[in-house]
Amino acid sequence: MNESNRPSAIIPIVFINSWLTGKRAISLPFSDFCEPLFNKDFDSKDLINSVIHSCKKDEMKSLEFRVSKPGFPFQSQKFRTDFRHTLKLNKNENELLKSFSENTRRNIKKAAKEKLTLQIINDFSGLQLFYEMMCETRKKHGLPPQPFSFFNNIFTKIISTGLGDILFAFKYNTHIASAIYFKFGKKLLYKFGASYSDYYDLRGNNFVMWEAIKKYTLEGFEEFDFGRTETENEGLRRFKLGWNAEESLIYTTRYDLNKNEFMSASTKTHGIHNTIFNLSPISLLKLIGNTLYKHIG
Repeated sequence: MNESNRPSAIIPIVFINSWLTGKRAISLPFSDFCEPLFNKDFDSKDLINSVIHSCKKDEMKSLEFRVSKPGFPFQSQKFRTDFRHTLKLNKNENELLKSFSENTRRNIKKAAKEKLTLQIINDFSGLQLFYEMMCETRKKHGLPPQPFSFFNNIFTKIISTGLGDILFAFKYNTHIASAIYFKFGKKLLYKFGASYSDYYDLRGNNFVMWEAIKKYTLEGFEEFDFGRTETENEGLRRFKLGWNAEESLIYTTRYDLNKNEFMSASTKTHGIHNTIFNLSPISLLKLIGNTLYKHIG
């Protein structure tokens, strides 16, 4: 607090108490990144030391930060980098279309030829349709899906309150691709995408994204955030760059509170388990996701 008894800094942190992964502090779980808020002349070192002391007192195993600038919480540290892609919605439809890569424009044209249609289904039936599609998408990537309760919370707190949308691409009466978007002021975040592999050649993902960009531009949104992409996922990175999105980095740091040193913040989303999960039935993957997801953060 400053002299006028007003906050000088805010660092949102969630504590995870897991028998599997230990007691950890993260800012913030399941978020692309979460910037700390400081007054202009605030020295963050004392605050970080206080946070570390508090986490040690609560017997936390580690403390993790996800920020968009290097050097936080300290200048010398280990960190993992991921990509972030953002598009300024400051052009009209034709100008936006011309700015996309040739491959992206070709895929948009392909979807138009297929006469795909857009539906926004922001009720519980839409959530169910999206989740079943997401389960198949995660299996394709060799990963278990998030629990349905995870998406149900998103539906309850975000979609049903008007802070997000579920968009679908339909071919006749069949939903073939979908995406969930979050709204924050004048900013729009692409958070989750899913599609059925049998319909990839119809370019449903490109259709949904282009329809979303047009929709939110007309609604007055100023920035379209494509979200975080792991550096190993070159295909997703190319997809996002194809929309003329500006690329930047997200820095994840993890501090070992027992050893008083920064530790590796690498993820475990790539490995032999991808092949195993890809060959597993969706029913088993749902069970694994329900069991393990709450321990990850």
